[in-house]
Amino acid sequence: MELMIDASVLICIILNEPEKKKVISLTEETELVSPEIISFEIGNALSRMYKKHRLNEEQIVKSYELFETLPLRFVKVDMAKALKLSCKYSIYAYDAYYLETAYRLKLPLLTLDVLMKNTGKHINIDILEV
Repeated sequence: MELMIDASVLICIILNEPEKKKVISLTEETELVSPEIISFEIGNALSRMYKKHRLNEEQIVKSYELFETLPLRFVKVDMAKALKLSCKYSIYAYDAYYLETAYRLKLPLLTLDVLMKNTGKHINIDILEV
């Protein structure tokens, strides 16, 4: 089975957040799929944690290196459709990238983001709950 995952899920795994065990159990025996932009979003999330003094420089570099070892299949985003979703549902473009690709590829979505979950349900994407 293929499963669309977003940056919130990967950050959870990389930083050993409380939901990690549940996320791991939901992703076992699946092919993890994500939009090709995810590496930029992970980098941005880690730098934000550095700015908030949650992680130091060495930790963000090691965290990104760990991200690069995860088995992900990257897919291209249909930007026009994603931007239309962004406008229609008043969501960030980054969230629309995941929703557009999950919808187009008919993949279930695993996210820890409540707004993305709700929007995904609204457009008939199967959402896995953590």
